[in-house]
Amino acid sequence: MRKHKLIAILSVMILTLLLSGCISIEIETGIDEHFTSFLTYNIELDVRELDERYQNSLRRALNEIGWNYQEEHNFAVSFNTDSAPYVLTMTRRIENNSFEQAYESLRALLTNENITPFMTVDTAFERCERQSRYIFEAMTDIPQIMRLSNAEELSPELLQQLEDAIATGEGSITITLPASELESSSHPANIRNNHAVMTAPLSYTSQTRVELSGIVNLLEDGVIGGLLGEIINDQYTLRNTIIFICGVVFATLLLILLIVILVRNIKSRTKQGDGSSVF
Repeated sequence: MRKHKLIAILSVMILTLLLSGCISIEIETGIDEHFTSFLTYNIELDVRELDERYQNSLRRALNEIGWNYQEEHNFAVSFNTDSAPYVLTMTRRIENNSFEQAYESLRALLTNENITPFMTVDTAFERCERQSRYIFEAMTDIPQIMRLSNAEELSPELLQQLEDAIATGEGSITITLPASELESSSHPANIRNNHAVMTAPLSYTSQTRVELSGIVNLLEDGVIGGLLGEIINDQYTLRNTIIFICGVVFATLLLILLIVILVRNIKSRTKQGDGSSVF
């Protein structure tokens, strides 16, 4: 059996829910416009109705999580534990030189059992000269993670309280990947600035599956372009513009040449006229 993930985060979640607080976990992952692969956790705890001693316990737990991800897994970490709600944000970034390299580093990032929120990750990538296709599928299972974290060893009363309180948990998983065209998605997705963005609600009571597949059209300089039809239209427009500019330049040069010839003819006739007047 695979080792459980996010055990520290889930421990905080269990503690929070048992104390009747409210937790929100937002997970963001993907590839940005600079071909940087990333994974971000944003954990928010509403502790305003908790006793001060419990707030201190949660504050220490968040600090321990952030320190571990920063020191052991190279995450950039920021805290806001001075006032409620407490917020912990942790981000891991990997810079790359191309979409293909970024997709591979994203796969490696999300299959690292020490940091990934997913139980399974399946990816496929196909690259042609000026076009790439990909499929991204992943699944997280918080109930299974909680079983692996020994939550079931709680007393029947606490376990029932946990099961009742977990329904108040909130969260989401956002996938952002380069895309000129969107082929399919498990949840509503939009394309903005040649990137597909899909957000799925994170379930605390069942599996959460996400799937996104798209097509990336590349321009000559390797930059991600839009729809293939738009790229072709842009190329036609550019070609016509170049032809027009060349025509204008040619006509201008021809006009200048005609003016030069005309001026020379006028000067030649003037000299001939001056010479004939002497005699």
